[in-house]
Amino acid sequence: MIFARPKLHRRGHWLAYVVPLIAGMIDLPYGLFIRLLSPFRCAQIPANADTPRRQRRGLTIVLGGIEGPSYFNARMVRGVLAAGYRGAVRRLDWNDGILFVRSAVNLMSRRHHEREARKVVEIAVAHQAANPCSPISIIAQSGGCWIAVRAVELMPESIRVSTVVLHAPAISPGYDLTRAAERCMHALISVEGCGDYVIVGLGTLLFGTSDRRHQPSGGLVGFESRHEKLVAMRWRPSWLRHWHWGNHTTSASFAFVRDIIGPILLSRRGGKALSRAC
Repeated sequence: MIFARPKLHRRGHWLAYVVPLIAGMIDLPYGLFIRLLSPFRCAQIPANADTPRRQRRGLTIVLGGIEGPSYFNARMVRGVLAAGYRGAVRRLDWNDGILFVRSAVNLMSRRHHEREARKVVEIAVAHQAANPCSPISIIAQSGGCWIAVRAVELMPESIRVSTVVLHAPAISPGYDLTRAAERCMHALISVEGCGDYVIVGLGTLLFGTSDRRHQPSGGLVGFESRHEKLVAMRWRPSWLRHWHWGNHTTSASFAFVRDIIGPILLSRRGGKALSRAC
């Protein structure tokens, strides 16, 4: 994996430590607050995000975290659209269910993971059959990153996903990502934050990662896999202007998806946009 380390100016050194430290402390209370609001309108996505006309131009599948359909994954949809992406953006609610109970199921049930990953595969196969020249991308956050990785691994040989972006992946650092990377046409990107020590640090140490390992996740410490298509984007102070604070709840902020991830999806090959982001 290519590790992009933060480029810190002298005046920015304190930001690299203080901001993620403080931001990590607010993850649990802020996440709980948003979860309580999830049944309301803040979790809704634009009605015109997924139309036949947009599907002919491309498809980006959005997979949220274990909390369920919420503001966090709705803003990923809005961020992609705000970046000027002209294809369809579809949120797959793999994480739906009874509030709070669904979080445990979404984190721990292997059968549920495989079933939902196969749904992503079915969407990709049907999309390519209807729109043969329309590229497919996937962006995911936290527990949804595991569904994204498994879906790419399960894709038939005829399907090639363009780009996969994993925001704060709750996957063990030792998991072999090379198979998923090989199935991507352009890149498999891991967006990692040094302030994500509560959710994908202590949280996955106690309750386990999505691939059922009790240890800090790759979203905090990075991955051991190495492949030319694997790219690690590590948090840096310059991301503050995009409202990414290095913690979990801001790991896929609207502005970050719009300004950093959007241009990568828009680029035919993603090369220049990706090099600027890293």
